[in-house]
Amino acid sequence: MALLPDWPAWALYTFLGLAAFTAAVAVLQYVRDKDKSTSEAESKPSGEQLPAFRGFQRQYLTVYTIIMMADWFQGTNMYTLYSSYGVNISALFLSGFLSGAFWAGPVGFWIDKYGRRLSCIVYLVLEIVINICEHFNDFKILWISRILGGISTCILFTGFEAWMMSEHRRRGFPEAWAADTFGKASFINGLSAIIAGILAQVCADYMGEIGPFQAAIALTALALVFVIFWPENYGGSSEKNDDSSEKAAAWNLIKSDRKAFLLGTVNALFEGSMYSFVFMWVPTMIGALKGSPLPNGLVFASMMTCISLGGVLFSPSMLLAVAPAEYLGVGCFIVGAMALLIPVFTTDLLLILGSFLVFEVCVGIFQPCGGVLRSKVIPDHLQGSVMNMFRIPLNGLVCVGTLLTDYYPARFVFGIITVWMLIGAGLQLAVIRALQDKGQKKVE
Repeated sequence: MALLPDWPAWALYTFLGLAAFTAAVAVLQYVRDKDKSTSEAESKPSGEQLPAFRGFQRQYLTVYTIIMMADWFQGTNMYTLYSSYGVNISALFLSGFLSGAFWAGPVGFWIDKYGRRLSCIVYLVLEIVINICEHFNDFKILWISRILGGISTCILFTGFEAWMMSEHRRRGFPEAWAADTFGKASFINGLSAIIAGILAQVCADYMGEIGPFQAAIALTALALVFVIFWPENYGGSSEKNDDSSEKAAAWNLIKSDRKAFLLGTVNALFEGSMYSFVFMWVPTMIGALKGSPLPNGLVFASMMTCISLGGVLFSPSMLLAVAPAEYLGVGCFIVGAMALLIPVFTTDLLLILGSFLVFEVCVGIFQPCGGVLRSKVIPDHLQGSVMNMFRIPLNGLVCVGTLLTDYYPARFVFGIITVWMLIGAGLQLAVIRALQDKGQKKVE
């Protein structure tokens, strides 16, 4: 404990309790997975292809772990770093989200046209440049880093997944096995964030607020070494498709396929709410502490433990044994909305912390839910293009949430986000109906 003198007991015990509970659930999931009968194991990888599939998973998830950890290193201390610089924080965040909205469409087309592997390399190079920019207490340089950050975020949440799904299909693995990869990715995302949160706290304690960003540079460079050796894959029937045909195909899918439109809108509402929450949780916790210091990294690690818990719960032997992914998505919206309603009515520290933890469990469950549904609805050759199209309204929602914090109290903004979540629940029900209609047409 000598190394952690400034970590308050409430934060440390919350993290340790959540970590122990999540570990216990992970062990239970492992035991239940081993006990699954063969009749229930269609979505559980097995048979002659299993060694090749596990090797492919390791190839992808190794990189995924590193890049998400690097991303989380930045997320833990970006608000406090900008606060220490004395710059306009909301203006910088808003610039990043607007950049993401502006570049989402073109970046999606480029991912499919020029190659998913190449887009991942571009992402890693951009992230190194961005983290170098964060070292300068100069608004113009920080503004450039946020503009580049908007572009890199578009690649992070579409390029890597598009590469994985295309490679999964190219190697002939069953579609149902993708749920295993998405579930593991959600668990690893939370786990890497936990480690990043703890290490970021240590880096900040010993190197100042810029310390986590220096660690992110090293991790990003490491990921680049792995990605260079990935095979390339493209969208479209040919890597030589022109931009106009790719754009037309993506727009036609969105306009003609109700499932794709609804699913993209649902994803935009959930992630728009999530990113608005990311911007608000630190100042909300600081307000609840009433002058006491906030251990950013440790609280962040607790919330990320909840994301890991959600990833563990999303498995064939746990929640998927109770309901399919599309129904779990409805639950995530409703429970998440109820959780974010708590800070509307109270400033009590423990109640707010508890509500944030419940919301993060919903995030951990919804992320693999969304991945599974996207793999069912969006064609492989248009995955990057269509997914990025919906990052335009997503970033629009986050811009609205960010701007509202400049003019209204946090409880009002949390109320707005709750409304978004409830609308998302209704649209997720419409997704279920659209999928059922598709199944009925196949039967007929």
